[in-house]
Amino acid sequence: MKIVLVGLESSGKTTLLHRLSPEKYPFQGSNVRGATSRIGEVKERHHQYIDTPGVRLGSELVTSKYTKKTAAAANQLWLVVRGTHFLEELTALESLFPVKEVPTAIIVTFQDKMDEGSTEALIRFKESRGFPLCLIDTRSYHPGILEQLNDSARHLTDEEFKEIQRLPVKKAPKPKALFSHPFWGPCLALAVLMSVYALPIFIAYQVSGRAEAFVDQYVLAHLESWGSGLPEYLYILALGDYGLISLGIYSFVWAFPVVLLFSMTVAITEESGLKDLITDGLDSAMRRFGLTGQDLVPIISGFGCNVVAMEATRSCNVCSRKNCISVISFGSACSYQMGATLSVFGASGNIMLVLPYTAALMAVSLIHVKIWNRSIAIPKLQQHQSFLQRPSLKTISYRTQPVISQFLFQAMPIFLLICLIASGMEMMGGMAALSFIAAPFLALFGLPDQVAPAFIASIFRKDGILLLNQGSGSLLEQITTAQLFLAVFFCSTFTACLVTLMKIAKELSIKDALAIAGKQMATSSASVSAFALILYFVF
Repeated sequence: MKIVLVGLESSGKTTLLHRLSPEKYPFQGSNVRGATSRIGEVKERHHQYIDTPGVRLGSELVTSKYTKKTAAAANQLWLVVRGTHFLEELTALESLFPVKEVPTAIIVTFQDKMDEGSTEALIRFKESRGFPLCLIDTRSYHPGILEQLNDSARHLTDEEFKEIQRLPVKKAPKPKALFSHPFWGPCLALAVLMSVYALPIFIAYQVSGRAEAFVDQYVLAHLESWGSGLPEYLYILALGDYGLISLGIYSFVWAFPVVLLFSMTVAITEESGLKDLITDGLDSAMRRFGLTGQDLVPIISGFGCNVVAMEATRSCNVCSRKNCISVISFGSACSYQMGATLSVFGASGNIMLVLPYTAALMAVSLIHVKIWNRSIAIPKLQQHQSFLQRPSLKTISYRTQPVISQFLFQAMPIFLLICLIASGMEMMGGMAALSFIAAPFLALFGLPDQVAPAFIASIFRKDGILLLNQGSGSLLEQITTAQLFLAVFFCSTFTACLVTLMKIAKELSIKDALAIAGKQMATSSASVSAFALILYFVF
């Protein structure tokens, strides 16, 4: 029997299914609160439970067609609605899904946030009519609920829907928060956003800096001594500038802490309700750039992994998805990119450059999407009106695991493959030839020839920025602070790495991927030119 869970965004479907069957729910996809972009399934005996992406009122999402198709093929429908918005969400789901054509059950989440009178009204209606309704707090484990819902689901009548919609179930008052203020709301939301997500970057730098020193002294030094006796081609493949071991270890050391800490931060803000308040607060500002506040979800995810972020764009509006992908491609510094950037800035003694660097990434990416994408009508965002609550450690762990898994088993293998290709090109002189071609281009922006290898490598993979550390930091001693900022920014933004471009081609099309890359090159070159002029007059 196929049982499909449907509900609005942030109604708690994913958390619910995980709570009801914690040992069997799969850790896959980007199932984050309000942005489930893949389908989660649980199989128990003869039952198949399917978690679908959330519905957004008034908007056509990329995932909407799939959700409706999945619901149409269900043997049972479970409507998941927030008790704090019961009548509003139940009415919406009744109009969108065939709730009267298949056996249906209604699950009311956020019971702990409902007032006592509303809870009693629903319980009385359930008991008097034998109505298939269950009130639940998704933050707690409820053994046996799956079986109860399976047995109670039945066909519902028009009369029953009319009666339940007349019940005195009160909508929870809108949370009073500064985020809702027309002027201070966006300012506060932006400040909180920057503060919250700056913390994991700072901690990751501290961890990675110490780990790099350990790896240099106790791992790579011994490996290089051992590898000196290897044939040249094996040494290049393993320990060269693009070697599987040399660049691979550095990438892991600088990328993994960012991925781990960033995914935990995202999980905490999602589970606590803070992220919904931030996206609601920034919605009006994001509309000026052809985006919605909800599009911040995949953009923020991109700072952990661009692959995860691209999949999360399936929860964007159809009309704003391409804009969101453009911002991710340009401005979402993935864990590899941010890790390499922290390493270079730290080695040069200019770690505070990460602040203007990150601000420039986000500002230019928004300008980029505003310039290149024509104005489109963005549907009004349905405000989440979420409540702040204490996140649970178990849920944070649950939300972090798929991101870590994707990093280890998808992103890292692709990166190692690119290392092999780059090493092969280096042996055949290909990288030297590309660097020779790139040097005159970089000179137009006042950048020395030695930046060329990092510039070329960053096209393959963003932690190619690490090559600015070449010569044990000799290059960093030769260039100015302004040149360092320009070099890192140019390497970061000239184009997305090959992995991201391949993902864009898969999610959209090859034509779209090439178009996005071409526009990004133009914007990156123009912005670096502007920064070079500004820095020239300032310094």
